[in-house]
Amino acid sequence: MASIMDYLIWRGDLTFAQSPFNEADNLILSCLSYTALDDIVPEHQGSVTVAEASAAFFDRHSEQEINNYRPFIRSAPLLLKAMAKTRRFGRAELMHYVNKISSKRELQFSALEIVLDDGTSYIAYRGTDDTIVGWREDFNMSIGSVPSEHIAAEYLSHTGSINRHMLRVGGHSKGGHLALYAAAKCNKDVQRRILRIYNNDGPGFIQNLSKDEDFKKIQPRIQRFIPEFSIVGMLMNHNAVPIIVQSSDSGIYQHNAFHWQLEGTHFLRGSSLNPSAKGFSESMKTWLEQMSLSERQVFIDDMFSVLDASGAETVSELQSQGIRNMPAMLRQLNLLHPETKEKTELLLKLLINQRTESRRPLLP
Repeated sequence: MASIMDYLIWRGDLTFAQSPFNEADNLILSCLSYTALDDIVPEHQGSVTVAEASAAFFDRHSEQEINNYRPFIRSAPLLLKAMAKTRRFGRAELMHYVNKISSKRELQFSALEIVLDDGTSYIAYRGTDDTIVGWREDFNMSIGSVPSEHIAAEYLSHTGSINRHMLRVGGHSKGGHLALYAAAKCNKDVQRRILRIYNNDGPGFIQNLSKDEDFKKIQPRIQRFIPEFSIVGMLMNHNAVPIIVQSSDSGIYQHNAFHWQLEGTHFLRGSSLNPSAKGFSESMKTWLEQMSLSERQVFIDDMFSVLDASGAETVSELQSQGIRNMPAMLRQLNLLHPETKEKTELLLKLLINQRTESRRPLLP
């Protein structure tokens, strides 16, 4: 089995003329978007190559600084560095980098365009990392439209109109969701030039997509990938059957795409969705569909108040701190409505107990 980092070592010497764009390339470019490229990749005019961007990034950031990043975010600059050394990606052009954060608007949006040597562009939307705030953002999409969706569509319409390249659009986690929305709602001339839309374990949509004409037009071009233990990628409604991917990690950590496994140029297929993840997802979907939007908001606020009580900022911290967080979380849990308490307990069990199969459960 191999990861995308292994893929760069084994196949990075091949150009796209020698080996056409594939599933692994999609995930690499989606994950590249997690690298902070502010003041390195231009937003408006001009471009830099992957090799130039890597040199500039590591000139500004020391290895010690990068090692202090959260695990998932730490992997993105290392991916950039590995890409820079390859024939396949080293001379790819990076442009139109946008990174917008507004706590007032509850907005986090980042995207960039990558022009490959086959003359196509990949529009990559950044997703959420392993922060609890990031997970909450994914759940918040069940309440309705979020500001980043409209910005994503505007970005694709604008960027796609500047050149006449054939396009691929994708992202991981929230980035996959934004890729779908942008492809469905962008300028129709741009939409016609989209070859493929990649949703890598991203949440779906509140509405039934089968009834939306804009989504019907792009449905045949969607490729949706989820790991065997998928929570985020199973949220809400989808109109594409998922391809299940094996991961070298376990439990909820399988959301980390750097651990997805490859066989050559394709993901190593999994047999089925994990029963625990499937049960939680189906239970959540059924329950949420019975709620009004205001009731969903209260539920999400209550559920994440328990996670906030832990004092942890990331899922990694929540799991590593283990039983030390339990008293405060249980006190908050006992304040919730019985049905909310039940669903929150299910999520906690998935978050805390699934790090390894051999670990003694922290929750019964």
